[in-house]
Amino acid sequence: MKQNNILENSGFWILGIFSATPLLLWIFTAPLIPQISNLNVLIISMGNVAGLCGFAMFSLVIILSSRLKIFDKLFRGINESYTVHHTLGGLAFCLLLFHPLLLAFGYFSTSFKGMAQFLLPGAYWSQNFGIIGLSLMIAALVITFYAKLKYQIWKFTHKFMGVAFIFAFLHTFLIGSDVASNQPLKIYLFILGIAAIIAYFYRTLFPNFLVQTYGYAVKNVKAFEDKIWEIEFAPAGGNKISFNAGQFAFIKFYSKALSKELHPFSFSSAPGQPLRIAIKESGDYTNKISGLKAGDFAKFEGPFGVFNFQKYSNKKQIWIAGGVGITPFLSMLRSLPVKDSDYKIDLYYSAKNENCFAFKREIEEISRASKNLNVKFWDTSKEKFISADAICKTTQDFLDRDIFVCGPPVLMQSLKTQFLKFGFFKKNIHIEEFQLY
Repeated sequence: MKQNNILENSGFWILGIFSATPLLLWIFTAPLIPQISNLNVLIISMGNVAGLCGFAMFSLVIILSSRLKIFDKLFRGINESYTVHHTLGGLAFCLLLFHPLLLAFGYFSTSFKGMAQFLLPGAYWSQNFGIIGLSLMIAALVITFYAKLKYQIWKFTHKFMGVAFIFAFLHTFLIGSDVASNQPLKIYLFILGIAAIIAYFYRTLFPNFLVQTYGYAVKNVKAFEDKIWEIEFAPAGGNKISFNAGQFAFIKFYSKALSKELHPFSFSSAPGQPLRIAIKESGDYTNKISGLKAGDFAKFEGPFGVFNFQKYSNKKQIWIAGGVGITPFLSMLRSLPVKDSDYKIDLYYSAKNENCFAFKREIEEISRASKNLNVKFWDTSKEKFISADAICKTTQDFLDRDIFVCGPPVLMQSLKTQFLKFGFFKKNIHIEEFQLY
């Protein structure tokens, strides 16, 4: 395997360090014994630490939502950073929820009035800011997890997470607690909080002005099997987007057929070819793709993703595509060196019947032109669902291969589990599992 960049896959360690730093500063920059001298004081201290670490995590959640390209390196693709964003948000919420509860419980044994003051709005706006911020966070998370809203409405309500953070920021620096008396802690959380606010303005409030995009015009829209459409674009002035085979971009169409929503789609063209993406009709938005017309405008943001066969030095590979998951592989196939290639690739393309293999003729032509590419069209109406066992039985030296999988989430997770049981290392299994939270 190629040597990884020093930043690659380091995101978890960096998040862990940034999240735990408030605890370390709280322990080592102030006398510890007075803060744990009895049970009530200990509970109050635990409440303070929960608030400090929760605020740090909340800051990191907002920063992760900025979708910076460096997250492709810090995590194994921006898809993984979104999964981490989702998990870290849940942890931050738990800590911030326990923050007032622990403080209230700590004062309960001495004063019921003192306990109530931590849970109810009062005359102190520094405290009210915290209550407002936590309430907005609860509302946003309830909507995220339980409400079935249209994408654009869900996206709009998600913006209130940033508003909740601003109230949490004001609460943190006006309340006059550990942050006010601990200068290193105050400086650290202030820098982290400001970075989060900048990220919120960059990604959520002013993306049209601050986020780099590339303008293209729709040139052609062509229908393929399995309700898949391939759209070809022509540059509409300005810079052209540069990408690697297998990557994707966030695209917003300006068309009478579609609402102005930002969605991720994989490139189907090879770098250097006329720009193309492939989209399957599978929802309220994508079902209207056929309505795109030549001349419709589109903005591309990206590229994103690390799902690329040329990224890895092991040229013995197994590619598995399920349905529209063929799209990034099509980009790779169109990029595959034909002459003097050391690659040895087995492509398994699974579809529900023989009429659902999009781009079949072109894939067969590429296979005939490349002696090192073997293609198997897996018709699940005639064969069992594709599995690691079936693949390994038909593939020589399979344990020496890198595995690439793209398709429905259930298929990808099932195959990943199966290959791990077969003895493959996790680092050799590459899955394009981007989901927009």
